[in-house]
Amino acid sequence: MTKKLLFILPLILLVSTLNATRIEEYLIDTPTAKVSPVKTFTATSRIFSEGGLVTFFTFTPFDRFSIGTGITLEHIVGTNDEDIKVLPPSLQLKFQMYDGSETWPMLAIGFNNQGFYYNHEEDKYLQLAKGLYLSATQEVLFEGLMLNYGANVTTDGFEFRKLHAFTSLNYDITDYLNLMVEWDNIRSIKTSRVNTGLRFYVSEFFALDFAVRNLNNKAERILQIKYNYTF
Repeated sequence: MTKKLLFILPLILLVSTLNATRIEEYLIDTPTAKVSPVKTFTATSRIFSEGGLVTFFTFTPFDRFSIGTGITLEHIVGTNDEDIKVLPPSLQLKFQMYDGSETWPMLAIGFNNQGFYYNHEEDKYLQLAKGLYLSATQEVLFEGLMLNYGANVTTDGFEFRKLHAFTSLNYDITDYLNLMVEWDNIRSIKTSRVNTGLRFYVSEFFALDFAVRNLNNKAERILQIKYNYTF
């Protein structure tokens, strides 16, 4: 049976009535140190392997602080006979501690316990969540090239596991196209992941990501749909 993602369509139809903002809090799998302006709502849906879909909803109720959740649905995309499964929601928190300067980077601390690839037999995610993280963002080399980097302690739910690092670069090739390159989950070369993708800004409110995760191991193509507005 074909399963249609009808709940995404209302988000897209709102673009003509709301104010836009373009702050990149997350790239593909790695966070930046940026937080959206107050009263900004963002919805990001990611379609991944085996018909999975995870949607993140975030809101900025106060200056420098955002809060949100993630909901994962399994076997909802495409044509298959698997039952749709809804996984427990995740928690997303982020606080920008420092705005940065010409010398020092912007700094933020955050928490994200959204894992990927849930193993129902073992009752856990095969790819642990980013967990508690510290991220930094600054412009390097030339105008518009943004370097993001940081450290995180992965989590399985709310249980803390191991210390990792991450880094990324993103650059606006044109006003409508952003290039993203990430090196994530850095603890050893074998377990780290290299991701790359393009973010296409369809409008002021709406963006599409075409990305490939885990290039250095078992590559996976993903499609990400991002929509945001400010009240």
